[in-house]
Amino acid sequence: MNIYICSLLSKKNFRFLNSHLKSLNRLKVPNNIKLKIIFVVSPKISMIRNYLKFFLNNIDYSILESIRDNIPNSRNVFLKFLKNKNVKYAGFIDDDCLIDKDWLLNMIRFMSQNHCDIVGGPQYHAVKDKNFKDFYDVLEPNHNHGQLVKWVATNNCFFSKKVFCKSKVFFDTKFASVGGSDQLFFSKLNKKKFILRWNKKSFITENFNPQREKKTWFFKRNLRYGYSGNLIDKKIYGKKGVIIILIKLFYLISAALFFILIPSRKNYIKASFLFQRASGRFIGLLNYKPKRYI
Repeated sequence: MNIYICSLLSKKNFRFLNSHLKSLNRLKVPNNIKLKIIFVVSPKISMIRNYLKFFLNNIDYSILESIRDNIPNSRNVFLKFLKNKNVKYAGFIDDDCLIDKDWLLNMIRFMSQNHCDIVGGPQYHAVKDKNFKDFYDVLEPNHNHGQLVKWVATNNCFFSKKVFCKSKVFFDTKFASVGGSDQLFFSKLNKKKFILRWNKKSFITENFNPQREKKTWFFKRNLRYGYSGNLIDKKIYGKKGVIIILIKLFYLISAALFFILIPSRKNYIKASFLFQRASGRFIGLLNYKPKRYI
């Protein structure tokens, strides 16, 4: 059985490359599985080939180049590459993360035991200031094991060949600067009756990043989730998009007020994040366009 997993290697995450590759080397691979890691890289970091030769000694890999150095274009390079390949499963992971050694085993087992086409899993975060653990806990999705979901993130996902053989859905390159291309991609597949589920046992851990242990980063990220959410709803719902956006704006504000009324540190963080996303939704209605990806 052939499985291809894609990792985008970016210049900004080059400092995490060593730990990322070591975690890939530790992956447990069943004897009947032929695993191949497909690295999609920008021509700007072509010297990466030497690092891969040095660090990856247990896993087969190939390198693809993406002319445009952004997430949606690079993801599409991999999807197009898969079209004529004899592959049963494929997946995406992020280059700033450590992959749990049982990640692949748990993904294969989950696919065989559950009726689904696409599987997502949790992303944990290495932190130095424990106060920020609550921030990440609130920021990340919290689903039950085996739960049906409408979308998953490309930092940790696994899918059957049905996705790249029978679907003509690709990542929208217009989302390169605003983020959310993965949410839109999987939401479209969900609308096409592909089945998505959550696998808590296949997790990844994002490396510690000092730039993210700041309240301003969380504010900007939630703001971005708000305005990119508007763009996604317009793509998914068409003319009804504005009505859906207004309903979600009302829900975000109402939920934020609800959490304020139940005093606790986590509830205050939830309320703050919901208000920030509502603000993102509001400025999105005013056609706000960010200058760069947050």
